[in-house]
Amino acid sequence: MKRILFLIILSVAWGEGLAFAYVLDKVDAVVNDHVITMSDVDSAVQVEKTDASAAGKDESALRKAALDSLINRELLLDEARKFNLVQVTQEEVEQAFKKVKSRYPDEKSFEEALQREGINDDGLKDNLRDQILVIKYVDRRIRAFVLVTPDEEKSYYDEHKKDFGTMEFAEAEPEIKRLITELRTDKKLDEYLRDLKTKANIIINP
Repeated sequence: MKRILFLIILSVAWGEGLAFAYVLDKVDAVVNDHVITMSDVDSAVQVEKTDASAAGKDESALRKAALDSLINRELLLDEARKFNLVQVTQEEVEQAFKKVKSRYPDEKSFEEALQREGINDDGLKDNLRDQILVIKYVDRRIRAFVLVTPDEEKSYYDEHKKDFGTMEFAEAEPEIKRLITELRTDKKLDEYLRDLKTKANIIINP
């Protein structure tokens, strides 16, 4: 199959119909008409590197994982917008924005970080809005249907008792319920995404 190189082109009209095209970014993938650029993947790779599971992975493996995460994000955003099960308030966006900003020692460091990513305050807020929307959608669409019984919690405690040290079951129970819920949510989410990918139009550049 012929290799297709997608480019984002900026055309600037000048004079009598004369236009100049500037290549801004190479596109690594298209998901249902949503573009994922090389810069998007570069940024996502930096996030992947902060994960403990990234240890020992080479750059190509990290880029593959980052691209897959971005594809999953676009698929979930499409579903969230299509079914309109959840909404994101401006207050939620502002709180998330302040939380991100608080990680930097001062305004200058924060602004420099935005410049490196090629976005401004509004761009960051848009990204945070999408992130919150995906989280809320997964909570409503998948996590809400994950049930954990007291017997399952007790069985987990008995099988992993050494992990809880001196904690009795009653004390460990909330954490056990959270762990089982997250494991089952992740499994159901993987299944959901595999199904979405069979129906989606996804083009990945080699």
